[in-house]
Amino acid sequence: MVFPADALNGQLDRLAAHPFYTGRLPARVSDAADFAASVPLMGRGDLVAEMEKPGYGAFGGTNPVRMNLSPMGAALVPAMQTAGDMANMIAAARTHLDACGVGPGDICAVTFGYHMFVAGLFYQSQMEAHGVACIPLGPGEAERTVDVCAKHNVTVLAGNPSFSLKLIEAGLKPPRVFFAGGEAFTGNPTLYGAVKAAMPDTILVDSFSLSEFLPVARTFPGGTGVHVFDELVYAEVIDPATGEPVADGERGELVLTHLKKEAQPLVRYRTGDLTVRQSTDPVHGRTVNLPRVVFGRTDNMVKVKGVKIYPSEVRAVLLGLDGLTGGYRLTVSAKAGGGDRLALAVEGAGGDDINEEIARRFKSQTLISADEIVFEDSLEEGPLAVDERE
Repeated sequence: MVFPADALNGQLDRLAAHPFYTGRLPARVSDAADFAASVPLMGRGDLVAEMEKPGYGAFGGTNPVRMNLSPMGAALVPAMQTAGDMANMIAAARTHLDACGVGPGDICAVTFGYHMFVAGLFYQSQMEAHGVACIPLGPGEAERTVDVCAKHNVTVLAGNPSFSLKLIEAGLKPPRVFFAGGEAFTGNPTLYGAVKAAMPDTILVDSFSLSEFLPVARTFPGGTGVHVFDELVYAEVIDPATGEPVADGERGELVLTHLKKEAQPLVRYRTGDLTVRQSTDPVHGRTVNLPRVVFGRTDNMVKVKGVKIYPSEVRAVLLGLDGLTGGYRLTVSAKAGGGDRLALAVEGAGGDDINEEIARRFKSQTLISADEIVFEDSLEEGPLAVDERE
């Protein structure tokens, strides 16, 4: 991966006098190791604490033109965009729309929500700026949505994958391009397969963004996983426990840095999301790839058989399997002869085929095998992981 030294140093120069970063940042960095060693990590708590100060504290005074509200803990925190931020987002999105063959003459139906949150307005803005007629439908009311799409010859759909299946069942003509978001898509083989079967000739686009970072990455034609919009974002992956960078291909926490942001510029921002980063040959000019998007959160890590496991990543293992509720619990104990024993209890019913599929996915995800997988009719409320080793 090429280190974006010029872009990062440009942002460091712009932030030298920023009241939040004064005294925190070096004047320049030379490479990825230098950046990681000399720039401190920050988290959502840092952002929330500053935004709750009068006038948004050090992040105020930027004259935003858009403010979406994002739930962060107990607070609804504004995610702000200046006119310059909007222009940069739209320019990045335009490269993706071009790659997908979307442009003037297309009509896009947006079924993401518009109330307070970011996705609906974001897709509408990029489509309109690119000459695409946009119908802001919002979620729900499948039959009415199908009627509107048919009447106005909709060719592009943006929305939740599960709702898109309801639209197809209600008679929607499959669009030429579908922009998915709001739930695991390519990371859920069953859901992705169902959408692919329902829209066999449609370009399917997975995406990953945060309200604080919009956009982060999308599926580009000819690529796998999602490629990072590296003109806007610098992506690192760190060991959540130590904060140290991990090598490409290793699981860890995604850390993001804005390269151009004017309102709420964030530097080495810990997302709490688990992912893998890798470098690829250029795909529409982009080489930073998250092959499995994100698959868990950095919650209560437990080390088993020498491997770090994050309990929430098991959700990705169970996605789309019939007969399961999604509930689970990991129990780590000590074997009588020494070593660790790992048991996975899963809520729901499953036969040998489901057991084998869970075992295969679990090993692929975590790199170790579960010693036992059991199915329970119901699991009591409690932690996702229990460590019984003493």
